[in-house]
Amino acid sequence: MISSKEMLGSVAAFGLAISAHAQQTPEPVPEPAVPPAQASHFNEDNTVVVTAQKREQRLQDVPVSVSVMNAQSLASAKIDTGTEIARLVPNLRVSNLGDESQPKFSLRGISTSEFNLNAISPTGAFFDEVYIGAQYLGGAQIFDTERVEVLRGPQGTLFGKNTTAGAVNFISKRPRFKPEAELTVGAGNYGYKEAKGVLEVPLIDDRLTARFAFTGAHSDDYIHNVNPGGHDLSNIDRKAARLTLGFKDGEGLSGSLRLFDVNNNPDAIGAVNTGLASNGLNALGKNPRLNPYTGKRLGDYEVADDRSGEISVRGSGAYLTLNKSTELGTITSITSFLNGRFQNLVDADGTMDPLLHIDFRSGTHEFSQDLRFTTAFDGPFQFITGVYHQRDNVDIGTAYTIFGGPPAMPILNQQYQQERRSNAVYLDGTYQIDDIWTAYGGVRYTRDQGRLNRFRVTPLIPEQGQLSYDDRKPTGRLGADAKLAPDLMLYAHYARGYRSSAFNGGALTNAADLNVAQPEYLNSYEGGLKSQMWNRRLTVNLSAFRYDFRNQQFINVVGIGNQQLVNAGQSRITGTEIESFLQVDKQLRLSASLGLLNGKYRSLLLNGVDLAGKRMIEAPRYTGNVGADYSVPVQNYLLTMHADASFIGDQYFLATNEANSRVGATRDVSARIALQAASRKWEVALYGKNLSDNRNPTGIVLDGTSQTRFTTLPYPRRYGVDVTVRY
Repeated sequence: MISSKEMLGSVAAFGLAISAHAQQTPEPVPEPAVPPAQASHFNEDNTVVVTAQKREQRLQDVPVSVSVMNAQSLASAKIDTGTEIARLVPNLRVSNLGDESQPKFSLRGISTSEFNLNAISPTGAFFDEVYIGAQYLGGAQIFDTERVEVLRGPQGTLFGKNTTAGAVNFISKRPRFKPEAELTVGAGNYGYKEAKGVLEVPLIDDRLTARFAFTGAHSDDYIHNVNPGGHDLSNIDRKAARLTLGFKDGEGLSGSLRLFDVNNNPDAIGAVNTGLASNGLNALGKNPRLNPYTGKRLGDYEVADDRSGEISVRGSGAYLTLNKSTELGTITSITSFLNGRFQNLVDADGTMDPLLHIDFRSGTHEFSQDLRFTTAFDGPFQFITGVYHQRDNVDIGTAYTIFGGPPAMPILNQQYQQERRSNAVYLDGTYQIDDIWTAYGGVRYTRDQGRLNRFRVTPLIPEQGQLSYDDRKPTGRLGADAKLAPDLMLYAHYARGYRSSAFNGGALTNAADLNVAQPEYLNSYEGGLKSQMWNRRLTVNLSAFRYDFRNQQFINVVGIGNQQLVNAGQSRITGTEIESFLQVDKQLRLSASLGLLNGKYRSLLLNGVDLAGKRMIEAPRYTGNVGADYSVPVQNYLLTMHADASFIGDQYFLATNEANSRVGATRDVSARIALQAASRKWEVALYGKNLSDNRNPTGIVLDGTSQTRFTTLPYPRRYGVDVTVRY
């Protein structure tokens, strides 16, 4: 693997070469490959505007490695949920052990092996700048979305704790204060049906407006249950709505109130399991991959389950954003409140025997308040400073039925309550030294407190006393960038991230397993280049980084029913990313990205086994994507075509790097073709997803109790048509 010094040196050399090229006379800018009314992400000169640093900036001026998907690119790629965005982002992976409402992000090899309902991801999920702690509310339905920004690397200054790996920001469309209406209906194979739409009605001219958006989709199950008394598994069922009230007084005060509701009820995921014994047998001496009626091997999308279960996700809440412009800058207040409920009834053994059934249930209440000031005065020094408060209360109730339950075994009912509080102050600023050099840096001081109350597992663990933690940690960044030409920037910085302490929500049979894992820390060293050439027709962005990761929170299974949450020593990750976009002419736009990773544990002891030198979990050595968008007028219509393909190297889901935790190299191909009226008032599109028929697992867990390998599969090859009408 290339060393960090060599990578940074290569980036600098490449930057000097581009700098020389950028001084050449540019060619004329072609028209965008999509109608200007659709190209909300790109201005006519291929400028991308983001809010990765909490203020609107040109992407090429932001010294952060950021991938951006706008409304048009999301629609062209037919991306409907947060679980699908990894198709277009280098060094981002999404694993899944439930349904599309439960994405588990791995960014630049930083992930978590924990899947308990009280767990926190090291990649923060934000919706309109509001942090969401409950993982089951992190698979946002993508509807009426302005853009999705994926920030790689620690974001501890402006975004706070639990962004050790980075942040994923889902940004909904702002009210336009103009009448607008749009409706899309669609159908596809597996009985897929969808409907989504937007309606905006100004209530007071240029003062108050109401924008309502909704989405809903349902499909048949795609995993067949051969049990005639059972039910097929793994379908799509999602519903969400958002009402946004936008207002402004014409004197510098503006704001929006967003009210949302999420309601998902898919059938439980079909666990495609195999036995862990060498002959494929589980703890009852049976092979889960054999049809119990015929003795023949089950197909990839077949199971024999004794329960169907269900998944239920409920979420509702409100976000209030206020902005007050002054001569010196903008005062911003963001207040949020949400409630969520989750249920997942799992046939964990994946057979018709009642070997292991798990009923997961959780409820959450979250509140946050961010108050900040963003400067806009003259001078070389600009900054953002603010205070932040966030709290959540989580109620967990999980039932484990092992070996059929009574009379052979009792049903284990685990219950507890978790309270977390986070308070922080932060300051982030930039100082323009001269026409070329700018220094930037920031610091955030966070106090995180947590309490675990009334933990008990009936009948094995009596109610325990209160557990608590109190973390007081600084995070931040320090760096500089050099603007060598109007469209060429080099940057380098150091950043520190941290994830707060955590309680072991998986303790089940032994009270001694109930513990507090210490915070994890990441020191990041990164250099990068952002460039545009040929009058911004070609964009090439590069980054190279080295991570020193310490105290990673890790699940350690020490026996049947005994799960510990430990801190896993040290890891080292090095890697690079390149993203490029080429506007060939007014019809054709090409894109390509590549992420390279080398992540290994330097110090890791699990179950008495030294795993130093093993590859990190969910950290493929490469991820890549290529895409093309082509549009051509056809009489009075516009024909647009999109295709993208992603490529992912092999990866492991266990730190032991066992063969049965390995997923081989994966590819995924998707395409969409649409015919649009010149007036844009209607559009008809035909699309296909997973055209390569990828069947590699999206999640793997080895369970010692049932002696099975629990795996989940991606949705199979799908295709469909949708029709959109606009006013």
